[in-house]
Amino acid sequence: MNMSYEELLSEEINRFYFMALLDIMNGTTKEEMQLMMQFYEELEMYEACAGILKAIKEHEYDTNRIKKDN
Repeated sequence: MNMSYEELLSEEINRFYFMALLDIMNGTTKEEMQLMMQFYEELEMYEACAGILKAIKEHEYDTNRIKKDN
């Protein structure tokens, strides 16, 4: 089965997204995550940046929602 280019990009973004979520759950700070994004941006690995950014934003959203609920 051949995957389209868009499917491959989406898969790569999701791979970095899930790895970044694991990092966040294991205590990696937002600043450290941003440094990782800068590293991947310098390597022009934009799918990695997209996945990491998605994880950061989701974590921020969840954190803010929990604060509002309490």
